Amino acid sequence: MSLIRVGKVVLNRLIENGYEAYFVGGMVRDRLLGRDIYDIDITTSAKPDVVIGLFEKTIQTGIKHGTVTVMIEGIPVEVTTFRVEEAYEDFRRPSEVRFTSSLIEDLKRRDFTMNAIAESIDGTLEDPFHGLKDLSNRQIKAVGEAKERFIEDPLRMLRGLRFMSKLGFELEDETSKAIGEVGALIEHISKERIKKEIEGMVSGEFSLKAFNLLIHTPLCDSITYFKELKRYSSSNLARLEEGVELFALIGLTVEEMEDYLKAWPFSNVEKRMIKAIRECYNKQLPPQYIQYKYKEDLALHYHRIQNVLKQSVEKFELRELPITDRKELAIEVADIIQWINHPKGPWLSQLLEALEFEVVMGTLENEVVSLRNYIQQLGEGYEIKK
Repeated sequence: MSLIRVGKVVLNRLIENGYEAYFVGGMVRDRLLGRDIYDIDITTSAKPDVVIGLFEKTIQTGIKHGTVTVMIEGIPVEVTTFRVEEAYEDFRRPSEVRFTSSLIEDLKRRDFTMNAIAESIDGTLEDPFHGLKDLSNRQIKAVGEAKERFIEDPLRMLRGLRFMSKLGFELEDETSKAIGEVGALIEHISKERIKKEIEGMVSGEFSLKAFNLLIHTPLCDSITYFKELKRYSSSNLARLEEGVELFALIGLTVEEMEDYLKAWPFSNVEKRMIKAIRECYNKQLPPQYIQYKYKEDLALHYHRIQNVLKQSVEKFELRELPITDRKELAIEVADIIQWINHPKGPWLSQLLEALEFEVVMGTLENEVVSLRNYIQQLGEGYEIKK
């Protein structure tokens, strides 16, 4: 069963029991734009306890704020009661939520007009804030007073940039102006929430305008370590395609890498990648050796970062390498110890790395005689200095 069909099952059940119910939010926006939808959101006059009673399987996702997830054939449908929100006290959640019987009052609390359109089961649209007009004009406009919406939840400013990047829309003048006035409030938002929006922005097809707005507003000064991006204000940051690439670019110039990694909720994989990209940059490692040492994914991330740094548009190409792993060297550790009569120590790892580098770069044949001659030329006092 498709998402829309599942959503209509929920709408029908609510309507048949005497309640108002509409599709709402991003799914309505994306359907109007002809884009794919990935989730279903419904707003209704039915209160949470009624919703729970009407459906066989539900999850109390955010019942305090009126949200119940209804499960139909394994597909989740978020159902939220019409509500009015009081003043926000923590820049994220309202101090109080009151249920209402008014759809318009419910739509009034939403972030942007394009997300404040409701669609009935027969396709009729309820559009009290002229979101259709803004969609037609390809602009992102706050519902009501933009400054007020952003003070309630400053993350909405980054959401606006993410929508710019994903849809290619412009920010409406007053909405853009409000970001310049209250952008510094983003410092009150958790790094987890910021990171998710930034990742969405970076991966958008139209990220260049979003990057330019980010850099030239108080948002950049107020997000931890993002001031580093200002050095790239004349570069095309849209050549980055994944969030980790932006965070790695920032990591190239931070003074204390460990402090930076602790400041953001990076996964262990992301931490290793950011550190490795900085090592590649500091040592100016050649592309084929990066591909060998860190594998294809990191080589691609580093290539995109290099395109930003060099202001180039070079195409990424995987190289055919003589070896893909240390185990493929034609000699073993036992051979090296025999040829260089020293006990095992740090020198051994350094020598193996030097051999790998020469073989990968094509300056040394991967066969026993060539490797042995190379090692013996170094002498017994062999030591690689980094």
